[in-house]
Amino acid sequence: MTVRKTVLFILIATAVSALAGCGDQATVETSDNDLVDITSEEQFNTGISEGVSMVFYHASWCSKCAAQRPAVEEVSEDGQYTDVFFAEVEFEDFDQLVKDRNIPGFPTIVIYKDCNEEKRFVGQGHSRAELTQALNDLF
Repeated sequence: MTVRKTVLFILIATAVSALAGCGDQATVETSDNDLVDITSEEQFNTGISEGVSMVFYHASWCSKCAAQRPAVEEVSEDGQYTDVFFAEVEFEDFDQLVKDRNIPGFPTIVIYKDCNEEKRFVGQGHSRAELTQALNDLF
């Protein structure tokens, strides 16, 4: 193999490797907050089964989800909601759960009481005040 072919091979291999990893990196770090990262459907069902729950359905690569995240996290960190189960469901990890719950797109926030859906927010732009009001309506 000539030097030119070797260099070309290395460049192509590097480019393919770089492109293969593009989708692997999340736009948003999702582990450093007070939301429970759902890791199984059983955990999800147990979490929403009793009491009030707020679930943030998102995709880590979604810029609209990233824009909505601060309000969700602020509510989850509010000390008055210690009895509320706050969780997040990553679409990439649980696409069937998302389909089963009829989540039309991202972000979607659903508030449950005793496993029953009580309020749904679709899209971005929902304020902390809107979310807290929806929770307060259930107490």
